Amino acid sequence: MVPSRRYYLFQVRRIIMKEKTIGYQNGITALFFLTWGFMFIDRLAISFIFPVIVPELGLTNGQVGTVNMSFTIMWGISAIVICAIADKVGHLKTWLIVSGVLTAIFSGCCALANSYTALLLLRALVGIAEGPFSTFIMAALGKSVNGNRLGVSVGIVNAGVSVIAATLGPVLLTQLITITSWQTAFLVAAAPGLILILCVAFFMHPIPDEKKEDVATEEAKSKGMFAELWGYKNFRVCFFLAMSHMSGYYIIQIYASLYWTEIAKISVQTAGWLISAAGLFGIFWAVFLPKLSDNFGRRSILAISYIVALLVPVAMWLIPGAKISMALYVLFSAIPGAIGIFWINLIPMESLPPYLTSTGISIPMSMGEFIGGALITTIAGFVADALGLNNMMVLAACGYAISFVLALLIMECAPRVLEKRKAKQE
Repeated sequence: MVPSRRYYLFQVRRIIMKEKTIGYQNGITALFFLTWGFMFIDRLAISFIFPVIVPELGLTNGQVGTVNMSFTIMWGISAIVICAIADKVGHLKTWLIVSGVLTAIFSGCCALANSYTALLLLRALVGIAEGPFSTFIMAALGKSVNGNRLGVSVGIVNAGVSVIAATLGPVLLTQLITITSWQTAFLVAAAPGLILILCVAFFMHPIPDEKKEDVATEEAKSKGMFAELWGYKNFRVCFFLAMSHMSGYYIIQIYASLYWTEIAKISVQTAGWLISAAGLFGIFWAVFLPKLSDNFGRRSILAISYIVALLVPVAMWLIPGAKISMALYVLFSAIPGAIGIFWINLIPMESLPPYLTSTGISIPMSMGEFIGGALITTIAGFVADALGLNNMMVLAACGYAISFVLALLIMECAPRVLEKRKAKQE
């Protein structure tokens, strides 16, 4: 019997993926870049579509915040619970694929929402599915590339959010709304993510489960995982930094379209171009700032970045709708999205022992979603109803100001900076 073409395809795939070749590492990084970027569109899509959904479903700004809260609360709970289960059960690749497929499906189903309640429930389902996805994809990346390439690879994958979700997403969806409907926009936003996660299922080789070190496991059991994590100063700082950072970041991200259309009186399409322009600068910041921190330190670059980012909500508050506000928004609003990787990935990975890293990442990230992404953004919606969208930006400014103070408390952990300090001492 002559082997089929499919047989040869699978044999080639098996040979290529047997080792961590440079080609495979580059390929999986590129695939994760696309996958994470399009998956994040599922999260941001509703923000770009809100100016059309709000009048059609008769939503208030407070209800906009509550819809977001349902997503972020479920996102945070899911990230903690499912990541903990996955750590015990193993099969990382399976968890990654299931999370991605369900995220795309539930996001597409948002097109079926015909009321505030339906939208609330569907966004909660998207949150449950997508909650652990970022942890899974970064963990899978860590297993798929060599250690000396991890920093660069993480930066590239994270840049997918700026390139695709923050730049391509606003233009695509806002223009699509004008020629079709917001329901079609939800479906189009979900489709690429579903296709790409299926490509990941096919091309990424299986990830073997690791046996946990007995000493580390016993130590964690005796002290309690959270208690042990709390003993690390950088974990404590990241825990609180996540909440203040997410507060400022999500207020601006979620309400940007409404702010520019209602305060600056520009069209939905023009707002989409404005947000995309900010996303283009986000590509630069996503690559430039992590690289800069390799040479000058995580703490200093993080603190300076928050000072610059603070200019955006202050301008949107004090000079609402002005051209200077738009310019600052385009130039600097994407900075928090670029530096989130510091406290989400880099600082925990450089400060915590390996057996605590996954939990040390998921807990601050989830708390940031609970407090910053859910509670504060919901409060911001009611503030907007009572005092106006521009006055809501005070809360975002406070979030960035608190983040600046917390950034100063971080113990420096960038390997290259520590090596330079050690060399000077010697």
